Amino acid sequence: MESGRLDLDSAESNGVAKETAVVATYKALPDEDQREPPKENNETTMGKPNNENEINDGAHEKMLKEENKVSTAKDTTEAVKFVNENGDTKIDIDTVKQVLSGMGKEELMKFANDPFWVRMRWFLFITFWLLWAAMLFGAIAIVVMAPKCSAPKPKEWWEKSPIVQIDPAETSSHNLKGVETLLDTLKAQNIDAISLASVVKGSATTGSEDLMDINPDLGTASDLEALTKAAKEKNQYIILELDPTHTSTEHPWFKSSVAKEDPFISYYIWADAKTASDGRRNPPNNWLSVFGGSAWEWNEQRGQYYLHQFNNSQPELNYNNPTVVTEFANVLSHWLKLGISGFRLANTQYLTVQPELHDEFRSTIPSEADTYDSLIHAHTRDRPENAAILSKWQERVYNETDNKGLFALQDDIGTDILQVYNEKKRLIDIPQNSQFLITANSSINATTLRKGISQWLNFTSWPAWDLNGKKSTLRQRMPADIADSLTLMTLLLPGTPILTLNDTLSAKDAFAILSKARESATFLNGDTTLRIVNKTVLVYTRLKSGNPGYLVAYQSAEEPTVVDVSMLPQVSSEVSVVAHSPNYVQDSDTIRTKLSSNKVPISGKSTVVLTFVPKN
Repeated sequence: MESGRLDLDSAESNGVAKETAVVATYKALPDEDQREPPKENNETTMGKPNNENEINDGAHEKMLKEENKVSTAKDTTEAVKFVNENGDTKIDIDTVKQVLSGMGKEELMKFANDPFWVRMRWFLFITFWLLWAAMLFGAIAIVVMAPKCSAPKPKEWWEKSPIVQIDPAETSSHNLKGVETLLDTLKAQNIDAISLASVVKGSATTGSEDLMDINPDLGTASDLEALTKAAKEKNQYIILELDPTHTSTEHPWFKSSVAKEDPFISYYIWADAKTASDGRRNPPNNWLSVFGGSAWEWNEQRGQYYLHQFNNSQPELNYNNPTVVTEFANVLSHWLKLGISGFRLANTQYLTVQPELHDEFRSTIPSEADTYDSLIHAHTRDRPENAAILSKWQERVYNETDNKGLFALQDDIGTDILQVYNEKKRLIDIPQNSQFLITANSSINATTLRKGISQWLNFTSWPAWDLNGKKSTLRQRMPADIADSLTLMTLLLPGTPILTLNDTLSAKDAFAILSKARESATFLNGDTTLRIVNKTVLVYTRLKSGNPGYLVAYQSAEEPTVVDVSMLPQVSSEVSVVAHSPNYVQDSDTIRTKLSSNKVPISGKSTVVLTFVPKN
């Protein structure tokens, strides 16, 4: 470097900068005493000597040429720019990015025809479509195989319809033909299930004289076939009530058993007497009859005691004997062949007894001696062994009705026993625990009703609600108007009411409306919420998404009241009256059908049924 002057010729000759740097060279400027003297006219440019401007102009021209010649190399290559400002030369070094250029056509064709890349393209092509197909089939599989919300199981005929119990002897013609004349009347009330009581030959007090024969006072087997045929034409079903626990002493089986004729020797429960120290004959153990006194009766002809848990004219069948179990299954088959669609069996809690005939334990509850409640009946009642017998009978009924037959009990069953019965499968259709209803009188309150209903619904989703029982009917225990209210109150509960003919006809119009409502999705599959309002009004709602809601209210007190039901889940601000008991009144002679849900009037001992559009 000489005198700090830039050698432009050298820069031009060097051309493009090297890969990592541009090296600038300088040539020495002449000393001041060696410079040319200025021209005579002393022309200057921008305060500079003329000859210096010429030199700068030449440098600037070269710099422009250099800028055109410099190109980028790699991403990290630095470029040098020469800039002339006011006669001063400056150097700018910039980093420029490399400009990539693609391969030419000839190079690309070499790769396109290369066997490796041909195979690679085919591999990728096939893989793409295989993956696409796999995703398609996977999506289809997810749609097909993914768990779906299963539709509710369709309800059976005996769940949709209330069951009306009819004794043919109490009809207009006092026989089976009288029941047939009632079919249209019952159909108009939306009743499709009729339970026949006291049809078998014999009587309730003496027992059955033939489990396969009809009481001649009521008709013949042909009359029964005609009844079941007429019912099926109207989509109605005839149920038969039977007591399998005992027969009459006049039954041919018992007579043959007394005579010790095979195979009837052990068809009944026989036991030898116990001889006292004084030589007197005593029963085999301390078992007691339901009616009080010893459950054993001496038979002189056979020389043994036979067991009877009811009257001494009703000897107990021995269901510890498998032959007897099969014998009664054949009885069920006999009635099914005549067109019967199901059974309600009575007293099944007494089916079997402890084979060793051990004494019962004394009860801790104070009671008179020799009364039924004075003993704990662990050996003669509600034995787990009963389940196996009932299961065989249920299978016979289901097999011969394509699983469409009813297999139910007439009596209440405890939750503990039902758990045993249902351990392997559902054994009993519409199990009932209706003691609070069977014993109810007109003073039954809302708390008792709610407790009884809630407890049983918590244990079984579809029970039977028996309002009458065996000892007395609902209408014998209370005035007819209150009986109507309670009947209508039960109609929309989840479950099947067991009613009498009068229960269906007393409040005829309201009953028909509510029994028709039982066919709706709200009733068949809806949720139930029970409340007590104003301390005396039992209220429950039935709700099913996408369907109208129902609200049933029963005022158990004598006084009228106004209830606010708007706080119940999904009850809208406006409700409509769809049915009510005959004793329901409002504050005017005309029943208002549109009501505010926060002000629903209800009279004493009455029932009102409302419908509404559920709120979200």
